Amino acid sequence: MAILKNDWYLCDIDSRLLRNLSQRSNKKPLIWFGSYFLLLVAVGTAVVATWGSLWSVFFVIAYGMIWGCAASGVHETCHKTPFRKRWLNELTIWIFGWMVQMEPIAVRYGHLGHHSFTHFDEGDTELSEPNPVSWSLLLKIGSGIGGTYFYWKSLIAQAFGFLTQQMIEVIPPKKVPQAIRNAQIMVGLYALMIVWALLVQSWLPVVLTFLPRIIGGPVTGMLHLTQHTCLRMNVKDHRYSTRSFSASPITRFFYFNMNYHVEHHMFPMVPFYNLPKLSAALKDQLPEPCVGLWGVFSEIVTAVNRQYKEPDYFIRKVVPELSEKSRTVAISAT
Repeated sequence: MAILKNDWYLCDIDSRLLRNLSQRSNKKPLIWFGSYFLLLVAVGTAVVATWGSLWSVFFVIAYGMIWGCAASGVHETCHKTPFRKRWLNELTIWIFGWMVQMEPIAVRYGHLGHHSFTHFDEGDTELSEPNPVSWSLLLKIGSGIGGTYFYWKSLIAQAFGFLTQQMIEVIPPKKVPQAIRNAQIMVGLYALMIVWALLVQSWLPVVLTFLPRIIGGPVTGMLHLTQHTCLRMNVKDHRYSTRSFSASPITRFFYFNMNYHVEHHMFPMVPFYNLPKLSAALKDQLPEPCVGLWGVFSEIVTAVNRQYKEPDYFIRKVVPELSEKSRTVAISAT
């Protein structure tokens, strides 16, 4: 029988199965993350090898798109769920975080609010597309311009000891000095990349470390939009406020299985590599997932157009066989 945990609806799942799915591994994420970084290095090597030719343009774009997926890696490691060994989680979030200007302490404490108040007007520390969604906001997020500017600005300010209001509210005071030191190290490493470029008198260090964040911005932004855009707000049932979609193996690889987003929000302690099995176990209790990225954005575009005429409109997900408890939560939050 489905239950309510801290007033949030949870689907029914066998406790032993959930326990097994929540088990962390070192081997699985090492293979997954290792493959990602090997591919990134291979394409980066191709950029260097073809530098000065037209082929380099193709490889620079490919390199940037792969680089942009590091934001999803930050998300996974900020939950501390991929690896059994804590130091591997910490090392990986540092690498991913440096790539996309996300300091580990700030992103971890900021992400807590998103899971505690998912898609709520108040409390969701990552709410970026509240209803009604405008085309200008959609373009700002989807292009990656908004996110790239925000994270660069926040990281540099943090390095100089100027925290955003959200950081002040969510980071425990005793963690603030460490968060500032982390930001200083990250900015210092970027400064070294500039020094390297000046010493070798080449744009390559900039192309390999700064430009990919801009090129990969649309990848990060578009994937972000798939999660909650135009869905019901202020309801303690992730089946209404969060979106899952079917995806190709390539998309799932680079997005670290976050296409199973309802499942992730409902059971955030399940490692990303176990989400397909979790999804299969919950399938009969969840809305039908959108079919691919095309299905997601077809749904979003239709909803945004309608919200211009009906600001109170949102996408109503069809949930199978609502329990009485879930129905009560859904009704009381509308």
